[in-house]
Amino acid sequence: MGLDYRDFRIVCADSDAETLRAFQRAVGDGFTVMTVSSGREALQALANHDVALLMSEQQLSDMSGLELCRCARRLYPTVVRVLTAHVEELDAQTALAAVNLAQISGYVPKPWRSEQLIECLRNALESRQTDSTLQNMGMRLWHRGQVAAAATIYEELVHELSNPLGALEINASLVEDQLSSLLHVASASTKSDESLRATLESALEAHSDSLAAIEQLKGLVSRMRHGRAPALVSSSGRCDAGSVIDATVRIVRAEIERVASLEVELGPLQRAVQIDAHALGQVLLNLLLNAAQAFGLEARNQHRVRVLAREQRGQFELTVQDNGVGINEDHLERIFEPSFTTKEHGTGLGLAICRDLIAQAYGTIRVHSQPGAGAVFEVFVPVAKAD
Repeated sequence: MGLDYRDFRIVCADSDAETLRAFQRAVGDGFTVMTVSSGREALQALANHDVALLMSEQQLSDMSGLELCRCARRLYPTVVRVLTAHVEELDAQTALAAVNLAQISGYVPKPWRSEQLIECLRNALESRQTDSTLQNMGMRLWHRGQVAAAATIYEELVHELSNPLGALEINASLVEDQLSSLLHVASASTKSDESLRATLESALEAHSDSLAAIEQLKGLVSRMRHGRAPALVSSSGRCDAGSVIDATVRIVRAEIERVASLEVELGPLQRAVQIDAHALGQVLLNLLLNAAQAFGLEARNQHRVRVLAREQRGQFELTVQDNGVGINEDHLERIFEPSFTTKEHGTGLGLAICRDLIAQAYGTIRVHSQPGAGAVFEVFVPVAKAD
């Protein structure tokens, strides 16, 4: 049985109202179509609806079709992208960029013929359905236990990570000794340049951040070595949440501030938190990196990521909030499932691991989001009982 193309929603973006009406007439009753007049409206439609295919005119009022397709590829990688333009508007260089950067699945030159347009839409949707079917087949094989090759890769990964980590730790210790020695000499010298001391202090602080990252990797390797469950940690661990948050934020601050401002607000944290430091650091790191990927291409000066932490009613509460594109309502219920991802190169494991790490500490993690209004992840973990 062939595909019922009406089961797949298509968004057509074009700034010309007559062209949109012509598109509606051309595809007739064979497709489910939404029409929008700008790139911003197209992205909003992708955020609010389950869209299978985006067809964009190259000359939109607020951005080029190529820019829209590139943004859609990054934010909604499962959506098929088709570009349309008058021949004189799309030179060879732009066409090549469309294929390489935005991975356009089809191109329809204007003025298009109805049969040519319909054939392109059908081919694109059939290709998408074939890819989805193959992916589902692969997942079924995986869950049926066909994982011998994966197990071999897993063991090799643990081994290959252990060796460079050992070398990194040794070299890092040597660098720390050398930096401390230089800083001592600079501080003792009355003739020492103040800027030199400041530089050495900054280098020593950056080095401490590197050591913290190494410790996180060592914890990950240890968990991998002692059990196939990647998030196996001690439920009896405890940590100073404020120190963990401070160290983790310093590691990723530069990465996040490339796309957004980062605000950190720590309330009174008087008691230790009942979770391993590596586990809490891994959860926060994952949530911060996800937040950094939640923004579109425009208005970077308006992008914000906030980290809030406090102790309340015997619970440690950690919140990571962004004002990015938000999460599709259809995805909210599945976002913590292993292997579920909307990222083109994602594994779908990050949030699943976070959920398991928090659950093992007898805590909970939840998410709130509205498409176009950002996302809020909340983590609740018990504080440690007094000794």
